[in-house]
Amino acid sequence: MIAPRLFLCSGVKIGSSDSLTAGRKLIDLDSIGKRANVHICFENVAKVFHEHLSPRLIDFLEIASYVFSADCATNRGKAWTDDDGTEPWGRDLAFVIPVREPDFWNSSEVGDLITDVLTFLSNDKYSFTFVPLEHDRTDQQQYLEYGELEDWPFYAAKRVIMFSGGLDSLAGAVETARAGERLVLVSHRSVAMLDSRQRQLFNELKKEFQNQLIHIPVWINKSDELGRREPTQRTRSFLYAALGAVVAQSVQAGGVRFFENGIVSLNLPVAEEAIRARASRTTHPVALQLLKSLCSAVAERDLAVDNPYIFKTKTDVATILSANKAERLIPYTCSCAHLMFKSKTQWHCGTCSQCIDRRFAIIAAGLVSYDSDADYVSDVFLGPRRDGTEKNMAIDYTRHGIELGRRSGSELAARFNAELSRAVRYEAKRSEAAERIIAMHKRHGEVVTRVLKKQVVEEAEKLVEGTVDNSSLLSLVLGKKHLKQQPEEAPLAKVEKLLEAVLGRFDSIPALESLKKPRKRRNPIKRDTVIFAAIVAGLKGTGYCSFLDKYGIRPKWSDSGLATTYLKSYQIDASLRKKIQDEKTRAKLRMQGYSRPELATAINAHLPKEFDKISPLLAQLASGE
Repeated sequence: MIAPRLFLCSGVKIGSSDSLTAGRKLIDLDSIGKRANVHICFENVAKVFHEHLSPRLIDFLEIASYVFSADCATNRGKAWTDDDGTEPWGRDLAFVIPVREPDFWNSSEVGDLITDVLTFLSNDKYSFTFVPLEHDRTDQQQYLEYGELEDWPFYAAKRVIMFSGGLDSLAGAVETARAGERLVLVSHRSVAMLDSRQRQLFNELKKEFQNQLIHIPVWINKSDELGRREPTQRTRSFLYAALGAVVAQSVQAGGVRFFENGIVSLNLPVAEEAIRARASRTTHPVALQLLKSLCSAVAERDLAVDNPYIFKTKTDVATILSANKAERLIPYTCSCAHLMFKSKTQWHCGTCSQCIDRRFAIIAAGLVSYDSDADYVSDVFLGPRRDGTEKNMAIDYTRHGIELGRRSGSELAARFNAELSRAVRYEAKRSEAAERIIAMHKRHGEVVTRVLKKQVVEEAEKLVEGTVDNSSLLSLVLGKKHLKQQPEEAPLAKVEKLLEAVLGRFDSIPALESLKKPRKRRNPIKRDTVIFAAIVAGLKGTGYCSFLDKYGIRPKWSDSGLATTYLKSYQIDASLRKKIQDEKTRAKLRMQGYSRPELATAINAHLPKEFDKISPLLAQLASGE
């Protein structure tokens, strides 16, 4: 793991003896002073809007920009260790940020929301110290200027739309415009080449939908002196949501809208190396819900953050473009993950997962004539791939797709129970939503299988003659590389095995074979679920008692005049401590009556904030730490 960082922002200074600096590398980030190394600029907006932003919105924008810049400037560790879930590439990032409304940002509710969403998005550790801003920017236009906009055609839009310039955001914009709505498109730009293609795409959109669109491009980037960019950029949706919220609040829109297909949004693990933060969570339903809560708190009103394409595949998205007669716009889009290392003439590397998914979807939708081979540095199917990530991505993508197509809906539900439970946590009809997610992944799997067969037939002559590079995707598939070294039933099965290992360490607990037997019984109630979670987390003594008290679980003996809480009971005398231990032992035995999916579902339902902590805690316990 890299050394922990402390980012000092907006010119703030702290003493070398301050406890915040202990063991941390200090880095200055500044968007205000003359030597700014974080640049925030809204283009051509002052021509439309004529009123300053509120101090809180400026704070939000600066906080998000500093977090994103720190993310991009801090390389992750190269290594990957899969011993019980260790991730040496994880980071510990602390910030001291001067703000205009310190009381608001230092409130426990807002602070928890910021750290919760960033931890979920990136799997890094974050901490923030907000102090009063002493030296504000001197320019009169503080990022954006707005005015009396009630008569403006784009005032009070349903949503401001985050417009990345990819297939998904384009399809969302086209579909929305075709329905007659007016669109406020907000884009983040960090490099000039991305800016160029976004401009081209927007200009083409304007030709198609005259007087229905306005585009607000935003430059936010860091100076080269801060170092080479970290390509994962897991905090980008935090920045995007802040940008969207700033515009939405200023024009009184109903919220912020992302358009991203559900396969990418949910990111069911294609392999062990793609779990946790190595699988992007930028538009995962949990991330969007946390962002909604944060944006609503900042705006002091209900501000939606949503994704209407959560149940659509990439092929579904491409089909939307076709159905809305917008295929000609496909060449102006960019789907590649390597935005910052882009060639001026070729916009797609052809080796990353996004390029693979784009090409499969466009072929499946019958739109390949709108996606030139010349736009790919390496042909997705026939091009050479380097050892390591590029080969692994091709193998894992095809393996995952084929398995999704082959497995039944019930098998997928069992295998990905934990991921499905988390994905539908905020859905009104969870079972129905889970079924739609499974159906979507089945469609994706069928597309992968069908396109692979089609490509093998079309390239049969080259394959027979042996003129196709041995490292290409098709060669790897024909060599059955995608069938070798099958991963575990990750990550749910791995968690289940860890759970068995943990439970196996408890004394006086029979073998877990009973978990495999179907039992007709009700799901765990909240009381049992809290106790089970504390047991799985390995909590003992006062920690165990405090956990139960935190979630409102009271000792059954509290009505008898004895201590009213577990912690007080534990502290009174040895006899009550024994009562607590006996109850805990009985609970361990009751846990055997539930299947692993039932336990995961119960924790997700009753303790959603603890759900994501179970896996790493299990890993630590199973390793004997």
